[in-house]
Order: sequence, then structure tokens, then C-alpha cells
Amino acid sequence: MTTNHSICADLFSHIVKNIKGNAMTTSRDVAHVFGKEHKNVLQAIENLDCSDDFNELNFQPVKYIDEKGEKRPMYRMTRDGFSFLVMGFRGKKSAEFKEKFIQRFNEMESWIGKRYQLKHDQHRMNDAIQYRETITGKQNKHAYAQENNLIYLVALGANRKQWLQAQGLPTDDEIRQHLSEKQLELIDMLTSENATMIKLGMNYEIRKAQLTFSATYFKVRNGLINKQGSSTATK
Repeated sequence: MTTNHSICADLFSHIVKNIKGNAMTTSRDVAHVFGKEHKNVLQAIENLDCSDDFNELNFQPVKYIDEKGEKRPMYRMTRDGFSFLVMGFRGKKSAEFKEKFIQRFNEMESWIGKRYQLKHDQHRMNDAIQYRETITGKQNKHAYAQENNLIYLVALGANRKQWLQAQGLPTDDEIRQHLSEKQLELIDMLTSENATMIKLGMNYEIRKAQLTFSATYFKVRNGLINKQGSSTATK
């Protein structure tokens, strides 16, 4: 039996998206969730009594393709734009939906932050590989792919290509956009650790063992697996 909670969670699972590093929703999503006509939401946005600077920063006019294949107007909006727009929406249900929207903005902004940190640690690992190649005088053109796959293998139980295939995704897709916040946090931690161990000259097998230990500790600490190594939740 489907509960109201699961319906609500599913309804709000994709309403706030990562648009070029910003957490944003759309006028269509707002109309859908609050049970309003999209044309009325568009009109409400266009009639907002806010400054031109605020409007430009928080409301982005774009087009979408409707069911007839025709281009229609839509707005993308930031958390501030959303809050300004819906502050006048009244009623208990509206209050609940506003809370859910804000929660999704928080979750998406946290997820974006984790991706940003992971990019930083990816650079650290790349620098560590270059450092070792300079010290040893040996180069391996596959080193970057091998080290990234080591991280994915330890964190996800499969290398990048295998994981994407298992999710039914194209194997040339950017894997990080499909990972949860906790998965990104784990990969970030392992990437940072691996960079340090590479610089210290530790070999592959020793690094893999240490990363596996660290990953297991992370998963137990965060309730992803129990102390016996069994998963406590499905993704």
C-alpha cells in the first residue's frame, strides 16, 4: 500500500534541480505541486513587486517543449525567487508544500556542495599522480582512470562503467550527477585519502586495503551497513 508520505516524497524528488551549479526549480513545478494553472504562475511572476536586480538574479526566463512539440515560456527560479513568489500562498496544504520545497532546496544545495568538494579533491589526486610520475620518472597513461575506478570500486562495489550499466545508464555518462549526497561524501573522502597515499608512494594493494577499511567505517558510522557488513537500506 502506498502511503501519503511516500507519495509526497516521490512528488518532491525532482522538483529542485542542479542547473549550472545552482539549486533551482521551475514555474511548471510550482504550478504542478500547488495545483495552479501554469499561466497563472507565469502571470504572478511577471507581476511581482520586486526590483529588476532581484528579478534578474532569481528568475530566468526559458522555453520548454509542450506535448504538441511547441515552445512555451517557463521560468527557472532560485530558492529566493521561489520564496518571494509563494510567500502569499495560503492554507495548510500550501504551508506543507512550501516546507517541502525548501527542504529540497537545502538537500540540493548540500549535494552541489559535495560535488564541488569532490572536484577539488579530484585535482589533488591528479596532482599526486603527476608528483609520483615526476619522482619515479615513470608514466602510466591509464593512471587517472585506474585510480578513479579504484575509488568507485571501493565506494560503490563496481567500477564506473559497471555501475552505470547496472543502473541502466549510458556508460559515457557523468557518474557523479547520479550519486547520492552520502555516496559523493564517501568518494570525496576516499579521493582525498588516496591522493595522500599516492604521494607517499604506497602501492596499489596497500592503498586499496586502507581505502576499503575507511569505506567500511564510513558506511557503518552513517548507518549504510551494519557492523557485520550487511546493507541496512536500499538505494
